[in-house]
Amino acid sequence: MNIEKAPVRLPLSTVTLVFGALSLPFAFARHLVSLAVVLGVLAVVFGVWGRRRAARHLLRYTDTSIRHARTGQWIGTAGLVLSLVMWVLWRTNILLQ
Repeated sequence: MNIEKAPVRLPLSTVTLVFGALSLPFAFARHLVSLAVVLGVLAVVFGVWGRRRAARHLLRYTDTSIRHARTGQWIGTAGLVLSLVMWVLWRTNILLQ
């Protein structure tokens, strides 16, 4: 007797999306730039982990959760890059001149 399981949500897919989305606005707030770096790194790490897990277990996870992980990873990458740029700009006082 072969019982097929219904697809489940990918673990941490929503967390990846939220962390990636929060890293963008935090990158432009002066005192939250370091938090944006941490959130961006976590979004990228969780996104890579989720995509590897989804590739290893085909048809086990829902398409929506895989899309959330992928989108969160890309947004987190953008937030990480922007927060590093803003961190350098704040640190060198270029924005204050």
